Amino acid sequence: MEDLKFTIEEKEIAELLGRQNYSSKESAIFELVKNCYDAASNICNIYIDKNCIKIVDDGSGMNSEDIRSSWMHVGKSSKGYKDSDSDRVLAGSKGVGRFALARLGDRIQVSSKKENEKAVIWKTDWITNSLREAIVDFNKGTVIELNNLRDHWKRKDVDKLIDFLSRSYKGSEMKINIDFEGGSDQVISVFNDVEIGKNYTNQILLSYDSENMKLTVTINSDEFNPEVQKIIGSISQTHYEDEFNMVNELNLNTEEFEHYQEYLKELGEFTAELYFGMEKVPLEMSEKFKYKYNNLTTKDTKIILYRNAFSISSLDGTKDWLDIASRARKSPAAATHQTGSWRVRLNQIYGFVQIDKITNANLKDLGNRQGLEEDDYYQLFKDIISFGISRFEKHRQSIIRKIDESTTNIKHKKNERKNINDFLKKPSTVTQMTEKEISSLAQEIKDIQREAKEQSKAREESEQQHKYDVRILNVLATQGLRASAIAHELHNKRNSLESGYRDIVNALEEYGFWEELKSEKYTRVTYKNVPKILDGLEEINRKLIAFIDVILNKIEKEKFSTKIDSIESALNRVIDTWKKEYDWLNFEINIKNQMPEKYKISKDVLEVIFDNLILNSIQHNEMKDLLIIKMEVEKVGDMLEFKYFDNGKGLDEKYISDPKRILEVHETSRSDGHGLGMWIVSNTLRMYGGEVIDINSEKGFNIYFSIKG
Repeated sequence: MEDLKFTIEEKEIAELLGRQNYSSKESAIFELVKNCYDAASNICNIYIDKNCIKIVDDGSGMNSEDIRSSWMHVGKSSKGYKDSDSDRVLAGSKGVGRFALARLGDRIQVSSKKENEKAVIWKTDWITNSLREAIVDFNKGTVIELNNLRDHWKRKDVDKLIDFLSRSYKGSEMKINIDFEGGSDQVISVFNDVEIGKNYTNQILLSYDSENMKLTVTINSDEFNPEVQKIIGSISQTHYEDEFNMVNELNLNTEEFEHYQEYLKELGEFTAELYFGMEKVPLEMSEKFKYKYNNLTTKDTKIILYRNAFSISSLDGTKDWLDIASRARKSPAAATHQTGSWRVRLNQIYGFVQIDKITNANLKDLGNRQGLEEDDYYQLFKDIISFGISRFEKHRQSIIRKIDESTTNIKHKKNERKNINDFLKKPSTVTQMTEKEISSLAQEIKDIQREAKEQSKAREESEQQHKYDVRILNVLATQGLRASAIAHELHNKRNSLESGYRDIVNALEEYGFWEELKSEKYTRVTYKNVPKILDGLEEINRKLIAFIDVILNKIEKEKFSTKIDSIESALNRVIDTWKKEYDWLNFEINIKNQMPEKYKISKDVLEVIFDNLILNSIQHNEMKDLLIIKMEVEKVGDMLEFKYFDNGKGLDEKYISDPKRILEVHETSRSDGHGLGMWIVSNTLRMYGGEVIDINSEKGFNIYFSIKG
């Protein structure tokens, strides 16, 4: 058998691995900078003029054997994890980075020298190559000269390169300098001089512990004036820290997702440092929310992914690889929204995520080096970071909500504007006012203008909140209408559904087949067991009939207008619909001081609240033989106070420390859940002047809430 080897055309390889593999001239130079770093160089000087680019380093250099065995060997890399002498984690590993030269120029000369060895010069035009010994004027290092450049370099191109490298290189071991037209610029990391109060107001630190599958989220904030602390009470305005179990938070704690738990461990530990800031805030908003800073200068980058000292191509802060904008579009609620989830906007957050070449080896480069493979590891990686960002969003929104509530509740006294009231009653009095009174009048007019702007802003926010709620409810309503259309069609065939099973059995008995079909001979094979199949169909028919009754009952017009006159009767109507299909439910009602009167709420309101609570109890306790649900009601003034309890498993572990988190939109502990049920409960209560008072998991699930009755 003959051994064969590929024959490779150098010019074609240069085209493929050089010109096509590097999408821009900046990325090609970046690849050569990484080579300087891997050579343990202390400096990387890049000289650019119209006809030539020269890249100089003082690294370890190469000899003739290195050129022959490594440099000229395509796909071979002698680089491991770390350089033992410099202790640097090496950036290269594929053995193709040298082809970045082909992206930049047609004629290349590489002069290189190892310490105490002879220097060599390698030349190529990508058709022929030559190597010779030479005398050079440096002790060790490498000088790359590129001629017949493929690009015209102007000042704006050099500035673009400096910006690119400032985002792509975060190390401090090697200095990068760029010389162009007699001027010299040092490349400094974009994150080198970020300052709180100048470039950001909130620092978000994420630290993932893969061994324990836990994420620690730390927030350091200086966004608000000190007086805010009195408004927000127990919430700290300057610091937040908590630890989260990612198995629970990503809903991977079921058998179906067991393999993902291994992925969480194999993903490896990593960290992130993110910055939040709003560049320009309108003065009235700044005053209302008591922002400490305005006119921030945020960094012109997005979130960058670094593997050790260098960014990963296409994840270098130019693209929204974490889908920040998409998250904001899906949840457009303002931070003041009382039930919707605020999401940070793309222009408000930047920073970096730090991974390691070995620790995070499962985050693999694409073959074309333009990013990472978007496999399960990558998706989990993104999900963990997104979850960390969501904790910041929740923390900040809790502060904004309280500030908004406090400013909304401030009432202006009538006598506060005495000057303007006097002026409006008799405009001519302005000529008799003292200078102090005129100044006071002017201030009152400014206050009115400011309040008008605030009210306009409040109306705008209210409209946005309404649109956000309506979007979700419209989806649910549309699904409900589709279900009701099907229910109407099935209702016309109700007789067949109710009697179909009995009609078939009667016919089989009449023809003398039934007893024979029930015999062991014909019931041995499950899928041929006619009586068992018919029993299953009868069960399905019963559920379909119940479905029809529930759907058609819920959309009766009178439910939306009829006020209830008995809380107990209204609750019993809700309970009856559930007991028909769930015989393992046991309900107890305790009405403490019901008075015979017309209540302000209609039937549909109570049904929405308790249907969602009962459904929540059922879905979380499907394996329980007997689920006891207790409802207690007490009238306190013009409010109805409810206590709802079930003896199930209670809150999921991730909600124990923050129970009211279950009220947030799309918050769920079930992998197939939509996270809308408890949000609808909370939203409904707020619409009718109530609120959720407390939630706990003592001996089951407990929720206390009020509503205007």
